[in-house]
Amino acid sequence: MTTSALQLDFTRPPASHARWIGWLVLAAAVPAVVLTSEAYSRADQTWALAQSRHAHLQGRLQTDSPQRAVAPPDASTLAAIRRANAVIDQLSVPWADLFNAVEAADARGLGVLSLTPNARDRTLRMAGEARSMGELLAYVERMAAQPTLRQVHLLGYSTAVRDGVSVVSFTLAATWRQP
Repeated sequence: MTTSALQLDFTRPPASHARWIGWLVLAAAVPAVVLTSEAYSRADQTWALAQSRHAHLQGRLQTDSPQRAVAPPDASTLAAIRRANAVIDQLSVPWADLFNAVEAADARGLGVLSLTPNARDRTLRMAGEARSMGELLAYVERMAAQPTLRQVHLLGYSTAVRDGVSVVSFTLAATWRQP
């Protein structure tokens, strides 16, 4: 096997077709850059016009609207606002979801005496009576398993004898998830 001599000439540029492809890409890119810069210039002018129109309208709004002094509300108005906010809070309580969660927990052997929701911090306080501590703890576990409720815990309990029957009075607290 004979090998041919390797000829290296670093002074002469290589004869390849890649050089012509580069010139063609450059020739195509120049019009694209020109068109893009024209589109940018038009968009910039449109934006500047919109900004000046906005400033003009903002100035007209400031001069056209009468300035009036706002007096602080009196005590009766503040009380009415507080009552209205309390009514709004009560209306925003998801009663159906809460009742469904309490019913789904199956209150066997329990008597639910009151449900007190607080819409501002989404807490629920429940008072009731159970026949035994075991039934009460099982109910707390069933309440905690409800998807609507979370952080269910027993706040307190007391035992008493009523008509010869032992009764456990309790208070539960929970928070509910927003739908």
